[in-house]
Amino acid sequence: MSKIKMNVPNILTMIRIFCTPIIVLMFLLPIPNGIGVFVALGIYIFGCFTDLIDGKIARKYNLITDFGKFMDQIADKFITTTAMILVLFSGVTYTWLAVLMLLVVVLRDILISGIRMVAANKNFVIAADIYGKVKSLFLDVANMVLMLYVGLRAVSNADFVGIVRYIGLAIMIVGVVLSIISCVNYTMKASKVIVGEASLKNNEDEENDRSNSSEKTEDDKESQK
Repeated sequence: MSKIKMNVPNILTMIRIFCTPIIVLMFLLPIPNGIGVFVALGIYIFGCFTDLIDGKIARKYNLITDFGKFMDQIADKFITTTAMILVLFSGVTYTWLAVLMLLVVVLRDILISGIRMVAANKNFVIAADIYGKVKSLFLDVANMVLMLYVGLRAVSNADFVGIVRYIGLAIMIVGVVLSIISCVNYTMKASKVIVGEASLKNNEDEENDRSNSSEKTEDDKESQK
């Protein structure tokens, strides 16, 4: 247990989790001139940076643990989904569009988590695809840009502030589309692996049944002699 606590990648992962409620607090507090939002943005950028380096440190120094693999995914979902909720329901877009994008991302994560559990029970590890990794990048960048917009909106009415909003929403929509693509791709990969293994197991069972039947027949013949 002490080794897990002192493991640097795991500490970085836990820091990301602890950053999440601080981001919520700073974003929602009515601090003048958007200062709270800018602080929340800085903490979010820091949290994303820890996500970038914890895996590299774990692989470089062979510090990969089951705890780290489990908590890293949770930490990512905590901070990214929380930031999405904050920015999408801060008047940056229509409510129906905000709900739709959030549902796509959240339900995608739930589905893939369920698939991973089924695969793990069958001793399979299905690697994350490139679409999922790029999706995470787009969503993180979109959250940053939209947080920046919310902060700027509190202090300026300049035209460029609106442009920041449109850029953030465009990046967010791309991230949501990539969420759908990665979900379909991951599900297809998982189905091939799980169904293929089930088919292989059935074939092995049939071979065993035929072998047992053949052995039984031989035994019967021997007994008749």
